[in-house]
Amino acid sequence: MTVELTAEHFEALDGQTFTVTSIDPAQPLRLIEVLRKGKGERMGGSFSLLWQSDSETVLPQGSYVMANDTLGEIELFIVPVGQASEGIHYEAVFT
Repeated sequence: MTVELTAEHFEALDGQTFTVTSIDPAQPLRLIEVLRKGKGERMGGSFSLLWQSDSETVLPQGSYVMANDTLGEIELFIVPVGQASEGIHYEAVFT
């Protein structure tokens, strides 16, 4: 996707699955939060995204290709930010 992504792109996808396809085996992550953070440097303002995995396997911080039915394939830098009762939380920040 060549469009600059904004919070609006992701707000409509809250609860949807994004599949990390750049690892083997691929790992699904469910988008659980879109948080607007203010104006920032980017068009549409800064925001963060939080995903929940259903796996105890921790992906190290880094850039990953993720696929979603609506957005197609996108590359995002994600960071593991905590463990939940059923997996790991990952965050991406757009500033």
